[in-house]
Amino acid sequence: MPLPWPVTVAVVVAAFALLFARQVRGYPTDRAVTAAAGAALLVALGVLSPDAALGSIDASTLLLLFGMMVHVECLARSGFYGRAAARLVNWAGTPRRLALGTLVLAAVCSALALNDAAALLLTPVLVRATADANVDPAPALIALVLGANVGSVATPLGNPQNAYVLARSPLTAGEFVAALLPVALVSLAVAAVAVALVAPRSGVVPPADVPDYDRAWAAGSVGFVALTFAILFLRPGLDPGAVAAGTAVAHLVALQIARREPGGDVLRDVDWTLLVLFGGMFVLVAGLRTTPVVPALEAHVAGGPSLGVAAFALSNLVSNVPAVLVLSTGVSAQQGWLVLAASATLAGNATPVASAASLIVLEGAARRGVDLRVKRLVAVGLPVSLVTSALAVALLVWA
Repeated sequence: MPLPWPVTVAVVVAAFALLFARQVRGYPTDRAVTAAAGAALLVALGVLSPDAALGSIDASTLLLLFGMMVHVECLARSGFYGRAAARLVNWAGTPRRLALGTLVLAAVCSALALNDAAALLLTPVLVRATADANVDPAPALIALVLGANVGSVATPLGNPQNAYVLARSPLTAGEFVAALLPVALVSLAVAAVAVALVAPRSGVVPPADVPDYDRAWAAGSVGFVALTFAILFLRPGLDPGAVAAGTAVAHLVALQIARREPGGDVLRDVDWTLLVLFGGMFVLVAGLRTTPVVPALEAHVAGGPSLGVAAFALSNLVSNVPAVLVLSTGVSAQQGWLVLAASATLAGNATPVASAASLIVLEGAARRGVDLRVKRLVAVGLPVSLVTSALAVALLVWA
């Protein structure tokens, strides 16, 4: 007897709801384990066959994420992020300039390679710099959140949901950037106004020690990221996952030859749980497709402003990656894919639930003794998110 479809919906909704819960009744939870357990439960209940579950996993997206995580890890090991952040602190001089500079640096780093990495690697430097200056760390950390989310809109390699859109949609990398780079720049300007309003005008940020870094290694790592972009732009017919994974393997080989750095050390520090998380979510969405929920979504949010509103709302309920996976079932036109990518990403500034990068900054600051209040983050992020999301839809639909 087939499983009643409301039970399937309940399993999927429960799994998505638990993705960003830290614990349930004192029991710790993990995003990757939750997604994998939900996927396994759908198979065990007979909603999907094992073959159907495996077939629902998009290998291109996983390869694209793997490749970019390798490039980011190599960049981090070269000392690139730490040096860039220290240079920013030394340039800033004042809390307001530090916050605005953080916004721009985070946006640029996120556009080039996964905003989660920018959030993870820049947070400790900012906490240390603001502590040394005895100034409020909140404006700089809020700027980091805004920059990481806004900047990642610009390219298909900026965040996981954009990588998925590039892999699954008819868009080429060039078309993606041509459409969404202007959206990112306009959104960055809006975020800059908000940051300037909340950052204190007075105060002095003392110089920071600039850490050593391997210039040749950093240049080589940036070169491999640039090579990935170049191939995606110049050979749009190639599978983006294969391109990113291929350049990542070449990066590891070059690292072993030129720097005598074991590639296995880099691979050990890659966030494999992100790939498990995505694999589980692919299966969860495939299970949802067996219910009447998906046709209903397709009928009401196929594109345009309605899709933007749905992406914004759903992202703030279950986070932007699951929202994109669910809503993509009804998207076919290029404009719809662009609206989905932009709206879901910009929704990430509204609440910490909507974006993993926001959670990374909050948790990273908390581990270092800084209590960045969610209310304070939302007070700045929500208006920025609403304005930029509306502007994005206007630029993509009516411009």
